[in-house]
Amino acid sequence: MTAFETFLATARDLLLGAAWARGSWCRRQRLLLRRPDHGVLWVGRDVVPWAEWGAARGYFDLQRMAGLPYLTSAAAPLEA
Repeated sequence: MTAFETFLATARDLLLGAAWARGSWCRRQRLLLRRPDHGVLWVGRDVVPWAEWGAARGYFDLQRMAGLPYLTSAAAPLEA
């Protein structure tokens, strides 16, 4: 395997791994929001980009209160 092939394989693993992890995180938050005792989930600063990604894809709604981000159930739930 050449250095370039190694680079491509590493890049593919990093990109696919990150996409899988982000999707998994969003699915978990959506499941938590379906529980009666979790109407709101506050979002930590380190995962705001993932929350924005998930909200853009309909996993949940991203709201802000006094600048602090939180998640609520999506108005129109995803078919899954």
